[in-house]
Amino acid sequence: MLRCTRFHNSDSAEIAEEDIFDALRQVPEDAFVWLEVPPERFDVLREAARLLDLPRLAVENAMQGHQRAKIEPYPGCLFIALKVLGYHEGTSAVRISGLVMLVSGRVLITVRHGDEDPATEAHRRAADRRDLLTHGPLAVVYLLADTVVDAYLAVSAELAKDLVALEQRVFAAGRDDPTAELYALKREVLEFREAVEPLLPVAHRFKSPEGGARGVLGHHFRDVADHVVRAGREVLSYDELLNSVLAAQFSRAGLWQNEDMRKISAWAALALVPTIVGAIYGMNFEYMPELHWVFGYPLALLVIVGVCWALYATFRRNGWL
Repeated sequence: MLRCTRFHNSDSAEIAEEDIFDALRQVPEDAFVWLEVPPERFDVLREAARLLDLPRLAVENAMQGHQRAKIEPYPGCLFIALKVLGYHEGTSAVRISGLVMLVSGRVLITVRHGDEDPATEAHRRAADRRDLLTHGPLAVVYLLADTVVDAYLAVSAELAKDLVALEQRVFAAGRDDPTAELYALKREVLEFREAVEPLLPVAHRFKSPEGGARGVLGHHFRDVADHVVRAGREVLSYDELLNSVLAAQFSRAGLWQNEDMRKISAWAALALVPTIVGAIYGMNFEYMPELHWVFGYPLALLVIVGVCWALYATFRRNGWL
């Protein structure tokens, strides 16, 4: 939904769509404007960019839905792209959307790509932290970034639950095979890494004494950076643990195959005994001493049963059967 908000003296006011461009042309010294552009209203973005004289490359990148997470300065404009994550309980899937922020003077333009929209939560937090709004559009940038990174930690917690559940299945008794689920979770973790890892250098820069913003906002941005670093550590540990769990699952699958091969070999050895005896008697030579012996047939059966029983007991004792 297209939305434009003017913040003035810690108060906010909605701007009607027909007045958006007038609001962008004339922003009071002690106010700033936040314009939210959905993907279907790029016409508004182009016109706003023309009024604000935004760099063409920055505007073109803002309209791309698959931007890598980054913070990049342009002439007269700060370009910020973030991956917005959500978690679907039913499918245990990580939903990925994009958020692009263009900061120019006293104007903030955000472009959303996808279903996840942190703006609603950012507006709620802005209402609770009106003191921050006196710092201009960077205050809203902080609120949006804080909302996005909090979602990272929430998704991380859900992925941890899924990983623990799959780990328990791998090491449980029986022959449950969660390989497909492990690979699906691996994909979700990789997507999580793609969202978080590009932000880690920026987070470390903000955490350094000489990097990042100054004053109150600087403290808040450093708090966001701490959360980014924490999410990065967590997703890296999930990836490493997943590799170990997958290796354990492959080892168990190999053991299952070995067990099956042992059982097949044992039953084949048991079947070999009557096969050999039957093959000998099936040669139909004229002079075979057992052919005219009264106890030949029962003795042959007894030998077959006895040998098979001895083999069965041996295989059973060795765990082959």
